[in-house]
Amino acid sequence: MEGPGSHLCGRPEPASPVRWSAGWRGSGLPALLALALVAVSASAAAQPSPTDLLAPPAAAPGPEGEEAPAEEGEEDAPPGVLDLPMDPFSASAWRTYGYLLVSSAVDFLPNLARALIVLAVFFALFRVLVGVFRRLLRRTRADPSIVGISTRLIKYVLFVFAVVMAASELGFNVGSLLAGIGIVGLALGLAAQESLGNVVAGLTILWDRPYRVGDNVTIADTFGRVQEIGLRTTRILTVEHLDAILPNRQIVQEKILNHTANPQLRLGVAVAIAYREDTREARRALLAAVEGHRLILDDPPPAVVVTSLADSGVLLELRMWLRDPHEEREALFEMTEIAKLALDEAGIEIPFPQRTLHFAGPVPDKLPDGGAGPDGVLD
Repeated sequence: MEGPGSHLCGRPEPASPVRWSAGWRGSGLPALLALALVAVSASAAAQPSPTDLLAPPAAAPGPEGEEAPAEEGEEDAPPGVLDLPMDPFSASAWRTYGYLLVSSAVDFLPNLARALIVLAVFFALFRVLVGVFRRLLRRTRADPSIVGISTRLIKYVLFVFAVVMAASELGFNVGSLLAGIGIVGLALGLAAQESLGNVVAGLTILWDRPYRVGDNVTIADTFGRVQEIGLRTTRILTVEHLDAILPNRQIVQEKILNHTANPQLRLGVAVAIAYREDTREARRALLAAVEGHRLILDDPPPAVVVTSLADSGVLLELRMWLRDPHEEREALFEMTEIAKLALDEAGIEIPFPQRTLHFAGPVPDKLPDGGAGPDGVLD
């Protein structure tokens, strides 16, 4: 028969969950946990906060509840200055410094998170606005340079707003910051008046659109194809494949000739014939030479007109309408050669400047600077 102590000699019986629960309640663990929580709470309450550490120490009360007078030679610490009655290089001082640093970092984290959220929102807003703006400009068939410049302007404006808002969330004095930026901007504007004038002229060109990228223009005696329209300069590729960079401020003050603004362009080739030649024969020869040319339109048809009666001959102009205005220079060179060959084949003389001297009296046999031939022509 097993007694109460038989479990010391034999295998102990497995305890049921009810018995373990009763044993846990009776072991005193809840009381220990309660004491630990009370101790942690008391330690947290006794730990000084960063505000308490930065505040000046309060004066001890006097015998009747009045504050004890400050000792002679002792000055009140100004608010916001940490008064450490310890060695600044001691372990306790370093612990205090570390606690203040961690506390300041923890207090700064929400401001930093808000600033990052502001930057992220402005970045997303920039992507949305740029996409919408590009689609609108493409529907209006705007110049590609306008799309690029407008995108950069939106980017810069949103970037400035994002930086100002983020600085405000970080605790900076935005008013003073904007005042400083304004003063710096005014100084830069006074120092860079030429550049600002070019920028204003570039905006004027983009607004008026006297030419676009790909047009053949003549600006300031420079002929070429427009490669890029910027805020400060315009790049033109000349027929010699030279990159001509013209300031926008100079362009708006010059006469601008756009050779490809219209789909049709009339080309004029000037020729001259001698006075004794028949202009009708010259007209027939020139028109027959350019008839059906690949660069010339049949309607309106080419024409030859008399433009002037010059000193050396009669000036004619062969007028033609080009199929492609961008081939103006190539057509000019080719049509000039065709006109010369056509007049030569027709036997029509092309005059050149000549000077004839007539003497009132007899021609002397000998002149100081030369001699005279038998026909009286000076050598």
